[in-house]
Amino acid sequence: MSRSANVLSTQTLKDFRITLCNFGEEARNALSGVEMELRRTRDWLERDQLGYWQAQVKRRQQQVMQARADLHKRKISQQGSDAVSDSEQKEALRDAERGLRIAEEKVDLIKKKLIPFLHHEIAEYHAHAQPLGDHLAGGFERSIASMEKMTAALESYLALRVPTAPKLDSGAESGAAATTKASSTADSARTAEAESPAEPPQSEEPTSTQPAGSPGTESAVGETLVSGRAS
Repeated sequence: MSRSANVLSTQTLKDFRITLCNFGEEARNALSGVEMELRRTRDWLERDQLGYWQAQVKRRQQQVMQARADLHKRKISQQGSDAVSDSEQKEALRDAERGLRIAEEKVDLIKKKLIPFLHHEIAEYHAHAQPLGDHLAGGFERSIASMEKMTAALESYLALRVPTAPKLDSGAESGAAATTKASSTADSARTAEAESPAEPPQSEEPTSTQPAGSPGTESAVGETLVSGRAS
């Protein structure tokens, strides 16, 4: 897998770093807010609601006991008299027992269903949110630092200038020009010589034969005439 990146602007990296920092801050605040809400819900269910209905059970048990005592007193007082009725005490006892059952059902519901369900949902949430929280706690800061180093390295690279050839003085430039011109002339001559056709060889003429009218011929003729006259 290629690990290169087509980076066209270091300013974009800086803007992305700022956005990433803002995201990290918002994510931390969100996780903290959810944790506070989970603790508040758990405390409300396990302490407030459970404690309230447990207290209601005790209070309604006392109401049932009181209603039974009132009914017992009424039965004792109506002995030997048909004019005294205990229907009101019996109705109060039924109401007290019904209220006690409701309170006991609430306690069972909270203990056996709501609290286990809440714990399960909290565990599920932590399983998904914990990796993000761990990264924000340590790995996120390392990622930001790594991005800062890469941006600084890119800016340092962009700040480098392309190396240029050293500038020659006038004498060196003249010598180089003359050398270049001579080399070019020699190359042109070799090229012309290679392209011209070969000339046929010339025949050699005897060197002893001299053309007529030359000074040597006249001298020989004169000597011959003088010899003839003397004889």
